[in-house]
Amino acid sequence: MHGSAYFKWSMLGVGLVCLAMTSSFAGSDAVAPVAEVALPTMRGPDGQIVDLTAPQGGFSTLIFYSSECPISNAYSPLLNRLRGEFPTESVKIVGVCVDPDLSPADVLAHAKDFELKFPVVQDRKGSIATKLGASVTPEAFVVDERGRIRYHGRIDDQFAARQKKNANPKVSELHDAISAVLAKREVAIAHVPAVGCPIPKPEEKVDPPTYAGEVASILQKNCQECHRRGQVGPFALETYEQARKRADDIATIAEERKMPPWKPDPHVGPGFKNDRSLSTDEIATLAAWAEAGAPQGDPERVPPSPEFSDSWALGAPDLVLELTEDFTIPASGDDIYRCFVLPTRLPEDVYVSAIEYRPGNRRVVHHMLSYVDVSGEGRKKDNAEPGQGYSCFSGPGVEIDGDLGGWAPGNEPSHLPEGIGRSLPSQADVIVQIHYHPSGKPETDRSRIGLHFSKKPVRQTLHWNAAIKFDLKIPANEGNYKVEAAWPVPVDLEAWAVTPHMHLLGKNMSMSLKFPDGRTQDLIRIGDWDFGWQNTYFFKEPITLPKGTLLKVSAHFDNSADNPRNPNHPPKDVTWGEATTDEMCIGFIAVTKKGQDLTRAGEKDDLHDLFKEQMKEFEKKMREQQKKSQKPVAN
Repeated sequence: MHGSAYFKWSMLGVGLVCLAMTSSFAGSDAVAPVAEVALPTMRGPDGQIVDLTAPQGGFSTLIFYSSECPISNAYSPLLNRLRGEFPTESVKIVGVCVDPDLSPADVLAHAKDFELKFPVVQDRKGSIATKLGASVTPEAFVVDERGRIRYHGRIDDQFAARQKKNANPKVSELHDAISAVLAKREVAIAHVPAVGCPIPKPEEKVDPPTYAGEVASILQKNCQECHRRGQVGPFALETYEQARKRADDIATIAEERKMPPWKPDPHVGPGFKNDRSLSTDEIATLAAWAEAGAPQGDPERVPPSPEFSDSWALGAPDLVLELTEDFTIPASGDDIYRCFVLPTRLPEDVYVSAIEYRPGNRRVVHHMLSYVDVSGEGRKKDNAEPGQGYSCFSGPGVEIDGDLGGWAPGNEPSHLPEGIGRSLPSQADVIVQIHYHPSGKPETDRSRIGLHFSKKPVRQTLHWNAAIKFDLKIPANEGNYKVEAAWPVPVDLEAWAVTPHMHLLGKNMSMSLKFPDGRTQDLIRIGDWDFGWQNTYFFKEPITLPKGTLLKVSAHFDNSADNPRNPNHPPKDVTWGEATTDEMCIGFIAVTKKGQDLTRAGEKDDLHDLFKEQMKEFEKKMREQQKKSQKPVAN
């Protein structure tokens, strides 16, 4: 592995896409449980976020209970024992309190009195109970990561009926169901009627949310960037009628957190700028609106439609780079990844403080990524292929000298913090990779990039490095293959952003830090990887990385025939590479050198060279290890 191969990828950034809302709403009534269900994320009575969805590769067990039901209360010790018996990373147990008149403080007091060792949430309106079909307390539901209800019913046979306890209990249906699902077996008996107290009837619903009162503003803020005429969203959500006819679908997609497109787990990491995810209150509002029949409300109260400007959001750029001619996208076929070489012709080195992307045709432009090329190799590749630009997949295919970020629908341009810039050498070329997806009719595109130069002195230069698993080999027919990588921080740094990156076999990825003093910190988790939904995630505040800190990456890949994105049929062993059928495991991190001040006389930006030297040492160790592994064993 050559150093150039490492730096070829060390500046990769990728973007989001606003995808169509295509799932169907799965409704249910209180007596007929559904086969699959989308579980929401809620706020517990203590204010903490509780995600009811199953953990990756595991399942959730929801226990509907009432503080006023003696049978329900009697099961508290048994449920606590269950919580301690099964692994928490695979088995999530959540109590769902259905008492409509209890305050959050009452629920917390009850949980404390009965020493409940699992999180609890409130279902005052009975919406979760209705969705799953729960009718009594206690009643258990085991739901896997696909939303399939694998078991529902009683916990065991302690009670033959209300006020009739079984003297010789023998069967533990919930325990057996959890054990079966954990062992990836079907549950022998998927439903046994629960014995307990009828779920209290919630208060009659009054004054549901309306489009004019609450829903329109949610759609305007979170959806219309993509879902308006001429944009990437396949349908518009600009009027009441457009939203009304898709109310159930909107609510379901929001509850599943598939829209707006924001992949990071909301419970992991220090928090990111420009978080596009809906709040729990907004999701609940959309669900209540759909459930109420999507009432319009007073049309006079609909907020004014937002203005989406086609001009430069940050003002006139200092340099505009543009495709030299229209690029044609056919009506159908595979997605297109095309690299275009845009010369800057800058007479001197500059620092860039902000980059603004203007897609020429948002119906077909999925995302854009830009790289800095000082070698001229990009021009050679362009000249070697007919037409404007050249084909590329994961990156530009040449050694690069930096990056200029990227764009995807919903990404808003902003300036880097004062005193920080991206280096753009004189006479450099910018290689912009554009991902196109055919729209069903022939299209053309001529996209532009606006560069804003730093007007104030730059003290620190933004660089990228990464934890990378170069010797990657994912065996065929492995559905959950684990891969890990780490990068040791060579000097004191500050971290500003991360970019997880895999290809089509990717299943999930986590990035974290292990500090020299033993402390750890999670940075990000993408639990449902999708190559089309990648982004660069900027922290709300920079994170100090002392020398010796380890940037760690842990990822899982699905190289089985069950993975619909698997490009190989039948599956085959997959190794590191640039092609669609190859794979990667990279956790990029954007950093600056702590204490660096390029305004001081004699101060040099040596971080790039330092990273190169570190990579040479890594390659040397890899070669030595390979030699040792190939050494013949003495008889």
